[in-house]
Amino acid sequence: MSTAEGHTRDFVDAVAHQQPNACDLIHTVSRTHGDVVALVDLKTGTRLTFRELSTRIAQTASRLQACGLNPRDRVAVFVAEGPAFVILVNSLFHLGAVPVLIDPGMGAANVATCIQEQKPRGLVGVPKAHALRLLKRTAFASVQVKVVVDGFFPGAQRLRLVDNDGVKDTYLAMHRQAKDQPAAVLYTSGSTGAPKGVLYTHGMLMAQATAIRDMFAINKGDIDVCCFLPFALFSVAMGTTAVFPDMDFRFPAKARPEAIRRALVNPLGDGVPASSAFASPALWAPFAESLSSSNPLVGVKRILTAGAPVSPRLHQRLLAGLPDGDVWTPYGATEALPVAFMNGRAIVDETAAKTEEGKGTCVGKLAPGIRVRIVAVTDEAIATIDDAPALAPGEIGEIVVAGPCVTAAYDETSDRAREANRRSKIKDGDTVWHRMGDVGWLDDQGRLWFLGRKAHRVETVDGTLHSLQVEAVAERVWPARAALVWMGARPEQRAVLLLEPAQGGDVEGVKAAIASVTPIDVDIRVHTATFPVDRRHNAKIEREALAAGLVAIA
Repeated sequence: MSTAEGHTRDFVDAVAHQQPNACDLIHTVSRTHGDVVALVDLKTGTRLTFRELSTRIAQTASRLQACGLNPRDRVAVFVAEGPAFVILVNSLFHLGAVPVLIDPGMGAANVATCIQEQKPRGLVGVPKAHALRLLKRTAFASVQVKVVVDGFFPGAQRLRLVDNDGVKDTYLAMHRQAKDQPAAVLYTSGSTGAPKGVLYTHGMLMAQATAIRDMFAINKGDIDVCCFLPFALFSVAMGTTAVFPDMDFRFPAKARPEAIRRALVNPLGDGVPASSAFASPALWAPFAESLSSSNPLVGVKRILTAGAPVSPRLHQRLLAGLPDGDVWTPYGATEALPVAFMNGRAIVDETAAKTEEGKGTCVGKLAPGIRVRIVAVTDEAIATIDDAPALAPGEIGEIVVAGPCVTAAYDETSDRAREANRRSKIKDGDTVWHRMGDVGWLDDQGRLWFLGRKAHRVETVDGTLHSLQVEAVAERVWPARAALVWMGARPEQRAVLLLEPAQGGDVEGVKAAIASVTPIDVDIRVHTATFPVDRRHNAKIEREALAAGLVAIA
């Protein structure tokens, strides 16, 4: 490692403890490696070095202040392009304001509810966001500062983020922050319940950047293909180049494999391949069809994927085209990331057989600083950790986690958020444990296994089934996805396994496979269409919607 790289790593570790401001990492990289490319947008051709990015952040922070925004203001952010997202969020950090990030894919009604809950003073976004502001006037009543990004909207101040428009800028001094000060509010997608605002501090953001860097051995000079916008914030914070492929980030499942391949093979136009890429399994599944040992991604070190369980079959397909790398599946949630991680070659060689026998998906060893406890499954609140004794290795229960990358609270801006804190957080002196809402177990090597969402468990009179226990067994013999759902109420539910339509599917083979791993009766049916999925990653199967459909036709 070079002296400059060592300096950057030392600074990341120092900031993780002192926390002057989450944006300070980029400014420091710009001083030591200013000519290194920071951002590349393959759709528009935009390219910025770290020096240019640092300058643009300070300029944009000054412009936002001139628009009327102040430190500690909550600011709703709605932009869809990669460079604009990175510049704007870091400019708000620089200013000392708190960006509120709400996925517009959750639908207008949910977005309005989140806005009304947060009561942001500012709204910075594309024209469509301002149209929604007018449509949902009551929800947006708190917004005093209205800024439209790279466009025009009546009544909103214009802000240009990437192009130099000739305006003479001032360079705002960065607002210093304590590590426990609010940095951002990120809303969950709402795919497994009502969207909730997760409060991030500056300390937590730096702890995440450090943990991700160390988990995956990410170095200064790496090139990261970012198919999920928030991940780009970590890329530039670690001094790596963030490359945005030509895709619509709202719909990863619709990304064109050839556009992703171009980003991986020749992202900067100099023939040097990308080091890594992060995307939803919904993007990698069709992309993997084009991979093979005769058409490999030479030089790519790591493919990262999260947002839904990854089947051994997808690991095998991706690994076939990665002669120099591996596939990694970080486990976590908006409230706690990263928690654990596992590489694809170990999955294929060591754990895939157990997954296909109904043992769940191994999500691997714990991330740096993370503690995990498996506790008895309950839908009731747990006040203190003393009320949740740890189960023994091998016993199935609810996953609870603690550590520097775990949020201490949802942002208490409503009764709904306060109730979420009561049900999801567990006190342990000055420490707060988070209930992941997932079911799993720990093996004798300390690796964590995931069995499915707690809310998706099916409790029958003969016992309890968890989604991945059954689905992975079915997918061993069925060439498409399976989804375990339910009819009726706990503890007398009826287990129903739905199969996505597939040519050459053998329903009898599925029945035999399921019967070999559980004595509980499972009603197996071929569904009439592809499964509904979440809007953020296009990967999580919406089992509640499937179950509601069964009730409707019962």
